[in-house]
Amino acid sequence: MSTSYELLYFPLRGRAEPIRLMFATANVDFTNTPVTNWPELKPKTPLGQVPVLIERSESGERQLPQSMAIVRHLARVFNLDGKDEVEKTNTDVAAETINDWRTKFAPVQFAAFMHTEQAVIDKYWADLPGTLRTLEGLLGSCTWFGGGESPTYADVLAFDALDNHVGMKPESLADFPRLRALHDRFRALPSVAAYLAKRG
Repeated sequence: MSTSYELLYFPLRGRAEPIRLMFATANVDFTNTPVTNWPELKPKTPLGQVPVLIERSESGERQLPQSMAIVRHLARVFNLDGKDEVEKTNTDVAAETINDWRTKFAPVQFAAFMHTEQAVIDKYWADLPGTLRTLEGLLGSCTWFGGGESPTYADVLAFDALDNHVGMKPESLADFPRLRALHDRFRALPSVAAYLAKRG
């Protein structure tokens, strides 16, 4: 039974980018539909928010809200959640840690939109090395955060967060070679590299 996927989100990366990267990692096609008529679409969505993933198959159509619920759903469907209980647990721990980090980063990343005070921004960058040390500790000497031979959804989340930091401050990872290597390794995955080349 084949399934087709359509992702609804505003024409920017934001909360939908990890979902797009999940499709890229799994090398699965999807339709990316930019939302430009939000007032009209909003009442038709499950929770009045986006992203929304629409799945269509022979058994019908369903709409999935909540970005992390979508990511975890796709992780299970695409086998990007670890191959055994140890890897699955490692992946979940890393993912939750990265999500905590992403929450702290949002007021910095979207400072103009959120009217973030400069003192908050300065503190974030001052505290960043401690956060990155924690992440490197979770990664250890492993290739991927799950501890296995293949990337998981935690690596997708990590890449997106690391890539956003490098985009703002290229020197962010200078003192964290294992995270820099993870960023480069993930970027070099053929299907991810193809997606990033199209994304620009």
